[in-house]
Amino acid sequence: MTANLDSACCRARAPRGLRMRRWSRATLVFLFCAGTAVAQSAPPAGTDAPEPFTVRTETIELAGQDQRVDIYLPAALPADGAAIVAHGWNRSRIRHRDLGRALAAAGVAAIIPDLPNFLNLWGNGDSIVELAHKLEAGALGLPPIERGRMVLIGTSAGGLATVLAAADLPGLAGWIGLDPVDRTDTGIAAAGRLTAPAVVFLAPSGPCNLFASGRSIARAVPGLQRMQVFDGASHCDFEDPTNTFCKVVCGSSSPQMQARIRSETVNAALGFLRRAMPLAGSAPD
Repeated sequence: MTANLDSACCRARAPRGLRMRRWSRATLVFLFCAGTAVAQSAPPAGTDAPEPFTVRTETIELAGQDQRVDIYLPAALPADGAAIVAHGWNRSRIRHRDLGRALAAAGVAAIIPDLPNFLNLWGNGDSIVELAHKLEAGALGLPPIERGRMVLIGTSAGGLATVLAAADLPGLAGWIGLDPVDRTDTGIAAAGRLTAPAVVFLAPSGPCNLFASGRSIARAVPGLQRMQVFDGASHCDFEDPTNTFCKVVCGSSSPQMQARIRSETVNAALGFLRRAMPLAGSAPD
């Protein structure tokens, strides 16, 4: 049984790598579908206070296909920049629902698409570039977003896709890799071309992050600002919510670790945006 969510696609082989010989077909179907299901959870019962963000779902064409995109916006103030968030292999936009909420509550518009390609991670990188260009032109009912006010964030295989995209988008505010994976060294090559500053967060070495292959990506970034390993984290802690499929294959997760990584990710995004341009009303240095 393979223990890696993303390595099957990085080897460019069909889902044959997901065969788990001692499991029933029904169990595999349940776990596979649970990995891609999209659902919104209801707000906690008994809470009357308005949420500090709004969320809506739109459709946009990426790579010639219609894709669903969740858009999280601050409720009270105009967004102070935007973050495009890319999910991992065999995942969906719902796997970064809580990060989207947290970014919007902190004042950053979060744009979280379903990516079009199952195995072609390089094609997903091209789709993220396409989405960034469309946001610059004012897509999804948003005002045009300057590239210098954009941060790319990607988890696992989405980390590879976003670093590939960031290499082709000079002038970004920053790139954040959340336990990114790279078997082919294309991520390392792309990281070496980044003009944006970068932060990379990692789980300890294990099969599901290709034995911390994100370290090599991070070390190749000319403007690396921080690389941090979260001791005790699993690969599943870098998405929120995670699900049974990830925890069975990659190890358990904890709400506390997920919250810690989410908070550090939001702080890193805010740091990039605030360095890229002073906040409205702030005095210049």
